[in-house]
Amino acid sequence: MGKKNDSIYPISVVMSMTNLTARQIRYYETHELIKPARSKGNQRLYTDADVESLLLIKSLLEKGLNLDGIKQIMNGAKPVESSNNVIETANPIVFNPQRPATPRLTSLYPVNNQEALINMLKHKRK
Repeated sequence: MGKKNDSIYPISVVMSMTNLTARQIRYYETHELIKPARSKGNQRLYTDADVESLLLIKSLLEKGLNLDGIKQIMNGAKPVESSNNVIETANPIVFNPQRPATPRLTSLYPVNNQEALINMLKHKRK
């Protein structure tokens, strides 16, 4: 650990501070984005720096970066904001523009050719 006066939080407190689930927090730990200390009883103990890292991860995910891109930024790569306010890194593959936009379902049965379906339904009604 760092200094003796570092704030130490259990995972339940970190969950409420970041609005992340315990599963998400442990997932980021397995990907070595954070490295919480452990108590003698093997409980994870998080510092203010860990909480800041989790908030950064959350923010970058919301902007469309994947974990590889986030790892690059957290390891010192400078993020670049493009003209359309999209954050990218030196490696453009890490940006996933599809992530922030969730596809809207307009039907429970999406079809590629809606016009053909409508014509077929009209024909069956006759």
